[in-house]
Amino acid sequence: MRVRILDTAFALLTDGGRDAVTTRAITSALHIQAPTIYRIFGDKQGLLDAVALHGFSNHLASWTGWKPGSDPVESIRQGWDMHIEWGLLNPHVYSIAYGEPHPGTSTSAASAIDEILRVQIREAAKEGLLAVPVDDAVHMLRAVGVGVVFTLLAMPEEHRDLRLSVRGRESALRTILIAPDANDDRSGAAMQLRHQIAETTALTANERALLGDWLDRLAE
Repeated sequence: MRVRILDTAFALLTDGGRDAVTTRAITSALHIQAPTIYRIFGDKQGLLDAVALHGFSNHLASWTGWKPGSDPVESIRQGWDMHIEWGLLNPHVYSIAYGEPHPGTSTSAASAIDEILRVQIREAAKEGLLAVPVDDAVHMLRAVGVGVVFTLLAMPEEHRDLRLSVRGRESALRTILIAPDANDDRSGAAMQLRHQIAETTALTANERALLGDWLDRLAE
C-alpha cells in the first residue's frame, strides 16, 4: 500500500503541483480511508518528503555514483548533469527536496543525494585531488547545483541556457579540487592522508579523530 500511495501522490504532484496532493485525491484514486495515509506517513509533510525520496530513488535506480576503477571527477560531472536534468524535468518534486530548508535538518531525498556525492568526493580525496574537507566539498557542489536548477526553472523554458550548468559545475570543481599544475599540493596530500587513516589500525579512534582534525585545518 505504501508504494501505491507514493506512486499516486507522485503522479498528482507531477501533474498538478503540491496543491494537487490532497488526502481526498489519494483516497479517491486508491479507494482507501484517510487514516491509512496518516498511519504510514504521519502528516502531509511526511508524505511529501517520502514522495520526493520516492521520485529520486526511481531516478537513481540505474545510477548509484562512483564505481570501482572510475575517474571520480568524471563521475561527479556525470552525477551533476543527471541531477540538473532531473531537477528541470521534475520541478515540483525538486522544490520539495530542496526548496523548503529547515535549520539543522534536511529532507530524506536531499540527504540521499548528498551521500552519493560524498562517496564520489571521498574517492577524489583518496587520489589526492581534493583541496578542501569532504563536507565542505559536498556543501559547495550542493549549493551551486541547487542554485543552478532553481535559476533555470525561474526562466521561460525557451530561454534556458544549459551552459550556465556547465560553468557552475566547472567553477565549483575548480574550488574544491587541486589544480593540475598547482605548485603547492599540500591540501591534496592532506586530504589524501585524511582518508587513508580511516583504514589504519595503527592508531586509536581518538588518535584518528585528532589527526583528521589537524589535516582538515591544514587543508583549510
